Amino acid sequence: MTKNRIQAPTGPTADNDARTDAETDAEKTKAAETPAVTPSEDVRTEVDADVKSEDKTDNKTDGEKTEDAEKSPEKTEESPEETSEEKPVDAPLEKAAAKAAATDDGRPSFARRLLKGCFFLAVLLAILAVGGFFGLRHYVNEVPVPVTVKTATVDVMVEEGDGARRIIAKMREAGLEVEDWSMRAASRLHPSGMGRIHAGLYRFPAGVTRTGILDLLAEGPVIDQQLRIPDGATIWEVRAIFAEGVNLKPVTRGMSEEELKRALGLSDYPSLEGFFAPDTYRYGSGTTDLAVMKQAVARQKRLLDEAWASRSEEVAVRTPYEALILASIVEKETGERSDRHLVSSVFHNRMKVGMPLQTDPTVIYGLGPAWKGRLTKQDLRSDTPYNTYRISGLPPTPISMPTPASIEAAVHPAASRYLYFVSRGDGTSEFTTNLKDHNAAVRHFILRKQTTPLKLPKAAEEKGPLRAQ
Repeated sequence: MTKNRIQAPTGPTADNDARTDAETDAEKTKAAETPAVTPSEDVRTEVDADVKSEDKTDNKTDGEKTEDAEKSPEKTEESPEETSEEKPVDAPLEKAAAKAAATDDGRPSFARRLLKGCFFLAVLLAILAVGGFFGLRHYVNEVPVPVTVKTATVDVMVEEGDGARRIIAKMREAGLEVEDWSMRAASRLHPSGMGRIHAGLYRFPAGVTRTGILDLLAEGPVIDQQLRIPDGATIWEVRAIFAEGVNLKPVTRGMSEEELKRALGLSDYPSLEGFFAPDTYRYGSGTTDLAVMKQAVARQKRLLDEAWASRSEEVAVRTPYEALILASIVEKETGERSDRHLVSSVFHNRMKVGMPLQTDPTVIYGLGPAWKGRLTKQDLRSDTPYNTYRISGLPPTPISMPTPASIEAAVHPAASRYLYFVSRGDGTSEFTTNLKDHNAAVRHFILRKQTTPLKLPKAAEEKGPLRAQ
């Protein structure tokens, strides 16, 4: 049996192997003689990890590599957390941002310095604004206004049409050393401001603050005087009352009736009569008579409008002005409140059947100052537009200033068939439906001056429409 022998390789291959072994020994000798460069721990760790990873990858079979590829997404999802723990990511980003923002010499860029400057300027301005606001508020609320007069109070008269600038100027003239800017600033901080200030006298105590001035202006003028328009007064009497008003500035004294009508907004009416509501009006010293007149006119117009809006359906008057005329007649005919609606019904009934009103107060008004205080037969024949014994219907204007009760009665007459009435002498009236009974009442109460009740025969109940008597 022949034994197999392993022969040493011969030829070029053997020579190459021999040279390779010789070169390897030479490199080892050279490596031993060359000083070793020690890498850092981080580098060695990363290199070792890479080498091991490559070795493991090379040693794996194709099947194992495929399984690793399938599992890799899960590892990829976990890798950021592991990486963030081992190696911060923000540090390189911060370094890059700092590097981009810095100039070549290491200082912040111009844009960055400008941005910082604007920010600090905005903060400074905000601080100054807040401080200025609180300082201004303290000034107008707490600091007293200097006074140049040696009095306990300073009076300022505000007139119709005075604006804020004019009022401030008047304060300085009176002795209150207020500044335009401070009062305007105070008015912006005050709930009422200086928007609408009523005419009249204002009294400011010494030591008042700017806010205190605005408080007093908002409260309205000082009321220390009063004026009374009597019930049923005529326009002549009213103008005389205003002319004698205490501490009332007489701006209407020289006005004609037409001028005064324009000033009071009554140009559309033939007369001022009837438009001043009887009442007591309070005002401050130095208030103009026109200002108080406007109050009286505004009140009367409001009362008339309200009454007309609620009038009875079958009234004989056709307009609010006619209602005012009738109310002025009712006012003059009786002072008894309970009789006013009955008196009104007599005039409504007469107008409905075409009878003249035949009321003495209108005749007296038409006579004016010529009336001597006692009505005569000649007076009843006088030719004036107010002689209701001769004219038909209402006179051209009111004859007095009616009260609210008379205005109400004029548009809400009582339901009656009365056509006549006569005064009983005690403020009340006797009402009758026919001329015969009326003449009996005149004899009893006027001619005989009787105060006992009049006994008339019971008249049959009247039916059907009213007829003139």
